[in-house]
Amino acid sequence: MSDAGTVAQERAQALSRVGRHAEAAQVLRGALAEQPQHAGLLLHLARCHRSTGQLAEAMRLVDQALGVARAQEHLLAEKARILLAAGHPGHAAAAARRALELAPRSWEAHALLAEALLTLGNPTRVVVARRHADTAREIRHDIPDIHLLDARIHLRMGRLRAAREACRQALVLDPAYEPALALLARMDASRDRVGRAARGFTDALAANPHARGAAAAHEAVAVALCWRLFDAAALAGIGHWALFALVDSGRAGRLAAALALLAVVAGSALPVWRRQPPALRLQLRRQLGSTSVLLCLALTATALGGLVVSGLAPARDTPAGGLAALLLMPAGAVFAFRAWRQLTRRAVPVVRWIGYRIWTRLVARAAARATVAGTASPAEGTADPAAGVVSAADDGRASAPARR
Repeated sequence: MSDAGTVAQERAQALSRVGRHAEAAQVLRGALAEQPQHAGLLLHLARCHRSTGQLAEAMRLVDQALGVARAQEHLLAEKARILLAAGHPGHAAAAARRALELAPRSWEAHALLAEALLTLGNPTRVVVARRHADTAREIRHDIPDIHLLDARIHLRMGRLRAAREACRQALVLDPAYEPALALLARMDASRDRVGRAARGFTDALAANPHARGAAAAHEAVAVALCWRLFDAAALAGIGHWALFALVDSGRAGRLAAALALLAVVAGSALPVWRRQPPALRLQLRRQLGSTSVLLCLALTATALGGLVVSGLAPARDTPAGGLAALLLMPAGAVFAFRAWRQLTRRAVPVVRWIGYRIWTRLVARAAARATVAGTASPAEGTADPAAGVVSAADDGRASAPARR
């Protein structure tokens, strides 16, 4: 490697670290004009093009570098990254396996293979991805990306607690690591912890204001925070109407209970609003004219109106009692739908956790039978189907410590 090539790569790396990929690419092109077969310059230029979304040009440069380079594992790893970005996880897995053949202890190749298998999504492949992610973490446990990959695999397998712990490990290494902050916030949002999710997405956007996924999720969670006000109002209105439909304590008691519930809803909403970061409150003010927020406010007003009319009505069989029921019907239907959707969201990780536990045990049993059959008949044991079963079973056994 010449001195000029080394200097150009160092300058390009410094520019890429601060997101100036176009300027880094210009520096590398100038160096390549003098050294067109320099594999290191070609690799770094391919990374710049991948970062700017020019995947076809990045692939061309990697293929060109593969034709002239002796050490090819880093080039194959970059090829796997480009294929993943292009949406071809199967080809990315093949490139990562080739890199592993050249460098079996490459954390980068193990992590990319795990990423590709996780993207493919088949349960057996996810179990194999678990094994490769564990290996990558054993080799290099000081890289936040590996812990983020670990968290994503745990999340796919329904292990929410392990996923949160992996994100925390990534944040110990880099407190401003936006992908880990965003993933933690998404996990909070999936469990309807809207306030915590809103603060998490605010932190993620503060770490990386250009993160499109975090920005979109920040807008969605701001609206979800508004819908939590509707949940409280609907629950108060429906609870009041149902309670006094069963036990009628007189108009004074109903009115006192309605006023107390109104005070509770208002008293709980204000502290929650004040706890939110200024960026989230500003975001919600910007969305006041959106359809979702307007619908939420209209349903909240309807639920609160039903609560007030229910408290003022002389009896349930009077016109005022019928009006209260009519006002609470749409709020009750929306509240029931939201409750059902939240229950299904909470059930998905449990079902995945149970499914993957059963699957890994079945794979381990298949491996044991294949091992016995291979010992009894070596010729049959070398056949491709048996080898595939043994490979999958070994992956299941390798992930057993992580499951425990």
